[in-house]
Amino acid sequence: MSNTRPYQKDSLRYYYNLANTPKTPSSLAEAYLFFNKQKEESLLLKDTLSTINHLRQIAIIQFKLGDYYGSETSVVSALGLLDLLKNNKPDNENKVGLYNQLGRINKELLDYDTALKYYNEALKFAHSKANINIIKNNKALIYIDQSHFALAEKELKTIYENSLPLGDTIQIARALDNLGYVQFKLKRKNALDKLFKALEIRISIEDIPGTYSSYKYLSEYYRDQKDTIKALDYANKAYKVAKSIKSASYIEDALSNLVTLNNNSKVLEYKRIKDSISHAKQIADNKYAFIKFNYLKQEKIATQNKLQKEQERSKRITYQSIGLLITVVSIFLFYILNQRHQKEKRQQVYITETRISKKVHDEVANDVYNVISKLQTSSIKKGVLKDLEDIYIRTRDISKENSAIDVEESYEGLLRDLFLSFKNDDINVIAKNISKVNWNTIESNKKTTLYRVLQELLVNMKKHSQASLVAFNFNQTWGKIHITYTDNGIGGSIKKSTGLQNVENRIKSIGGTIIFDSEINKKGFKVKISI
Repeated sequence: MSNTRPYQKDSLRYYYNLANTPKTPSSLAEAYLFFNKQKEESLLLKDTLSTINHLRQIAIIQFKLGDYYGSETSVVSALGLLDLLKNNKPDNENKVGLYNQLGRINKELLDYDTALKYYNEALKFAHSKANINIIKNNKALIYIDQSHFALAEKELKTIYENSLPLGDTIQIARALDNLGYVQFKLKRKNALDKLFKALEIRISIEDIPGTYSSYKYLSEYYRDQKDTIKALDYANKAYKVAKSIKSASYIEDALSNLVTLNNNSKVLEYKRIKDSISHAKQIADNKYAFIKFNYLKQEKIATQNKLQKEQERSKRITYQSIGLLITVVSIFLFYILNQRHQKEKRQQVYITETRISKKVHDEVANDVYNVISKLQTSSIKKGVLKDLEDIYIRTRDISKENSAIDVEESYEGLLRDLFLSFKNDDINVIAKNISKVNWNTIESNKKTTLYRVLQELLVNMKKHSQASLVAFNFNQTWGKIHITYTDNGIGGSIKKSTGLQNVENRIKSIGGTIIFDSEINKKGFKVKISI
């Protein structure tokens, strides 16, 4: 009786049976779609073991469809995933199945040596007698194809002895039938008894594919014995079973055996030539498939390499972008911190100047003034008194020059007061376009620095230039302020004394530029400032 029982459609077992015992060609296609979808889902879930199992079923389906190289690719992918499963119990079981599948693939490709290599590899991982029997039987079939009947007999004897304790009648009948066939080729006694015993078991358990194999072997046995009647009888029985299986490959094989028993020499010659052509065609097809497979494989590798290069290029650009961003941020931070430091430094200078100014006023100027008051009541000469008064005035001016400045109120008014303080009967100070500058957009520290610079220029003018006219021209473009200072003094070569050096240092401290323009024998002194 058949062991087959129905399973719920869309269950894993249902599609497993559909792949391993297909009833129609469409069954394999249906099973392939199912297991391929399951494989993709398992990959997404990172379920490696399930992915391997699905790949095994895909490989079996591809093998049955004749896509041997596709089947090989699926097996190799599964073996690659197995390396990720260290010390896992299903590991050996999967390796046995996968290496055995590689053996079957290479047998169909007529690469017997490679097939035997994979079968031997599978045996390294096989521990159950059932698995060992399957692999050894596959090896024996290769030895039979190669007419190495003695090697096949050795394997089949082991299989038969291992099968008896297992009680697996299908496996026992298969081992007995193959052993009987090999021993008949080796002219051993009792070979026919084994063939009949195998047939009896197979009929009793309704092993239809196995029954076909038994009839085929018996037909060949009697043909070898020159008993054409019995040979034809079993060949016809094999054909009848092939028709019941409804398999084109079985029917074609059965008809080929019947043709072989034909006494017509031309028919036999046709059969021999046809088999020779079919064999040559199979080898050619295998070579073509191998070339195509290698081409697709190389194309896939090239695509993967290209993708990898693109990914590496993308990573390199990303790293370079990050590096550039870090550099820009670092420069920006350095600039900000440097500006902050310069601002703090300038602020400290202003605090120091203010402190000195206060100290000069409170201590030096007041003391000088007290001395003047005392001298006014004494008989000291008036010349000395005048000198002390000049010292007092200069000290008061120094204090005034370095006193605290309130630049938050009307800065324009503050500058006008500065210019007015240097204006007298001998010197005229003019400010042009000062009201066109938007002073509210300028930072306080810059306004303070500019005030000190203009003050220093006016002091320098008063001390050295002998000018009668001073002009300041203000202009604002693109967020920058440009100031031109001009006087009609005596001019001369530029010597950066303490005053002019201070002017230059102050302008540079706020990121501005200053240009001095004066020559010997050329009247006047000119300064260009940009902040």
